[in-house]
Amino acid sequence: MRTILTLALLAALSDAAAADAPMLPAAKSDQIPQRLAVLAAPKAASERAPVQFSWALNPDAELIADAAPAVVESREYWQETDGAALQRGLDIATSAPGALIRVSPVAGAAKVAADAVRITQAGRNIGAAKRTGAEQLQAAGLAVGAGTAAVQLGADAAPGHYAVQVAQASGRYVVHVFEPRSDVRLLARLSGDHALAGGTREVVVDLKRGDATLKAEGGALLVAPSGRSWPLALKRASDGTLRASVPLPSDAGEQPPGLWEVQVFAGDGEIQRDARTAIAVAQPTAKLDGAYAFDAGKLSFGLPLRAASPGRFEVRGTLYASNARRELRPVAIAHSAQWLDGGAARIELAFDRSQLPKGYGAPYELRDVELNDQTRLAPIERRQRVARVGR
Repeated sequence: MRTILTLALLAALSDAAAADAPMLPAAKSDQIPQRLAVLAAPKAASERAPVQFSWALNPDAELIADAAPAVVESREYWQETDGAALQRGLDIATSAPGALIRVSPVAGAAKVAADAVRITQAGRNIGAAKRTGAEQLQAAGLAVGAGTAAVQLGADAAPGHYAVQVAQASGRYVVHVFEPRSDVRLLARLSGDHALAGGTREVVVDLKRGDATLKAEGGALLVAPSGRSWPLALKRASDGTLRASVPLPSDAGEQPPGLWEVQVFAGDGEIQRDARTAIAVAQPTAKLDGAYAFDAGKLSFGLPLRAASPGRFEVRGTLYASNARRELRPVAIAHSAQWLDGGAARIELAFDRSQLPKGYGAPYELRDVELNDQTRLAPIERRQRVARVGR
């Protein structure tokens, strides 16, 4: 009887050891799906063969962290107008000499010749340092339409208000003002340049003159690849910047493909600046199940996941091992990918023991884990720390 109880106890302990353990608590910056999206299988042919590999890292080298979202800097703005306003003289404000003014006709509007653009100040003609037509602009690599014209003011054109006139203007136009020498610039930064559909990001806008933040007002738009847009409310924060929450629709990331734009525009009542920044939006087609199983003999981590859509899913992660001073250092990276038709599955991240540097071993940590939908080129889940094991 005692033997039977002992065997049962050993079996129970063995089952407990093999059971999945919960992942470490998520960090604030982790990207974790809160729902799953059901999408049709891609029409294009996709690789379905499973792949698994790893490679060693130099434990003494510092890993390069994911780059922070780029700060977009702008010394320009755009203004929509019509032929009547251009015939009268469209008011623009400059903050530095050498402003470049471009007039572009919208479809159906009368074309503009470079010598037809007249710049005046208080009724006085202002000479141009350079005039450029559409063909020259296109030859320089600018994607401008036919009938576009550009005029650059001279170095002696002091900051102030000017009127842009085109006598034969008819239809709709976009006037672009670029000030390469200006110390007034708009800085726009997103809290993240990738996100899940249905999630939220924040945009921070700072209008500066030199190093000083100007008191500004402005607005913003979220623009889908299809051209559909949503207004965003910019509100002034205690540090003087303008900030807006950027809620992403739950169907973002579906057709048509492409980056989502956040367009911002701000001014201090005199000088205007516009900028555009972008977000890659993914549909959460799968997610890790929040657990792992560690196999000490194989030096591998089994990661259960659930897929709501068919596709090829890849998991990658970095193994940290302890040196003689009990310091955790990165020693290897592993990748594993396989096709899933949907439902529950398990992907194994396997590290080769021969890749462990001499003197390194347990405790281990699994960090920087990513789940990617390779079929749709979408980063779905990112976790800084997943597991810590002592053997």
